[in-house]
Amino acid sequence: MRLPWFVQTVYAAGCFASIVAPAQQAASKPVTLLQVEAPQLVDCAPVSQTPCLSASVTPATAAGLPAPVKLPPAAQLAGAFRLTGPTGEITPFYASAGSGPDAGDHINVVLLVIDISGSMNQPVAGGQSRFEAARGAIAQFLDGMQEGADRVAIVPFESHNVVSTIHAAVFTSRKADALAQLRALPSPGARNNTALYQSVFTGEESLRNEVDLLRHAGAGASDVQPHLIVMTDGKNEVMAGDDGGLLNGDLGLQQAAAQVQASHMDTVGIGFGERAAIDTAALQRLSSPGRFFYASDAAQLLDALHVTRSATSHSVALTWLLPEASRVSLAGRDQQWVPTLHLEDGTVLTGDALRLLVPAAAAPVFDRRAAPEELRALIALHPEPSTGWAVVLLHALLYLGAALLLLLCWFWVPRLVWGDSNLQAPARTERWSSDKPGVTVASGVQVRSTKAPEGFGGELHASPLQRSAAQTTQIQPRGEFSKTRLSFDGK
Repeated sequence: MRLPWFVQTVYAAGCFASIVAPAQQAASKPVTLLQVEAPQLVDCAPVSQTPCLSASVTPATAAGLPAPVKLPPAAQLAGAFRLTGPTGEITPFYASAGSGPDAGDHINVVLLVIDISGSMNQPVAGGQSRFEAARGAIAQFLDGMQEGADRVAIVPFESHNVVSTIHAAVFTSRKADALAQLRALPSPGARNNTALYQSVFTGEESLRNEVDLLRHAGAGASDVQPHLIVMTDGKNEVMAGDDGGLLNGDLGLQQAAAQVQASHMDTVGIGFGERAAIDTAALQRLSSPGRFFYASDAAQLLDALHVTRSATSHSVALTWLLPEASRVSLAGRDQQWVPTLHLEDGTVLTGDALRLLVPAAAAPVFDRRAAPEELRALIALHPEPSTGWAVVLLHALLYLGAALLLLLCWFWVPRLVWGDSNLQAPARTERWSSDKPGVTVASGVQVRSTKAPEGFGGELHASPLQRSAAQTTQIQPRGEFSKTRLSFDGK
């Protein structure tokens, strides 16, 4: 039996899609770690005098393109990496997905607009409704949200209160608040239609308003990265009883598409459900080039969300301690470290060696200082002692060192400056000597004495003795020199 031509066409298209879809999924599967930022030598003082090394990597496909991957939570991210180098395997003490030291310089602003029309109550594989499956996939997608680097808002749309609901979007940088917005989405109503064109048009306005607020607050034009994600399971449907003035028809599609092109923001359209019920042509016009995705179940929807890479970043910044004790010991070394990432599903990704070649002429200089978050992670890895005998011993050693320093300054520094001879007091000689004659240089008179005369010896405060008449002074000339010799006779 010969099938009609249109049936043959649909059957061939389905076979082609079944072949191409797995190939596309395999092409987007991460198989390696790609180096994003070259290694840098980091000064981790004062926490550690040992030099540190940092680099950035990203999961990538065999073609070298960034690939979607579910990373471990932020608290476990560093432990999932290994770096194999000359001395063995090292675990980085710091890891941050897409943030690193300059996390505040790049802000992902994401607005998710979710269809809650009546058709979202239809079941998908597994027994869940499309709405429940979509909410579960978005919750897993938000697990990769980086707090402080992402701002996310989640709003519903149908055909009632479309403009006011989307304009009331609240952007948050906290994952808990984003999940609360997801749980607060109202259930699809049977009378809800799909104002697809208006939701895209108003979503662009709401996202642009948030970007303008961030720029007025000081963010640079290139620092804010806006993304609009619109998910629907059907096509634009506006009927009686819906909001007045909603974009509709070809003119409405043109206005919404023109808004997307004029905004220059990343706009992602996702069709979820039965392909025949989705206006794929309209979603492609309402999306940025190459940013339309189709998903038939929750798993494919999660893959589509990951491919958008909106609320998660590609790169992962790593920082680790080197085995060398100082920069001097790095001279002439060829530092090569091979990164490895162990994912929760058992997948192991390995990249090419991260290489830092240090010249042998001199010690290398630091490329940058460690950021505060890196220092905090290093302190958590090697906590400073705060209790017990270690503190007492530390303070005792400090006081002992200060005392030794004072002693050195008191006794050793003066001898070093003036020498030992200048520090000794001159010996006080007696005027009268019983052993050797004394000579006065000024008068040239030599005085001889056998003993000190009475009145010139004894204690300092003793009363002087009086000379007797028998004690005479004889003066004799010394020949040609006419010198006077004095002698005392104790007779």
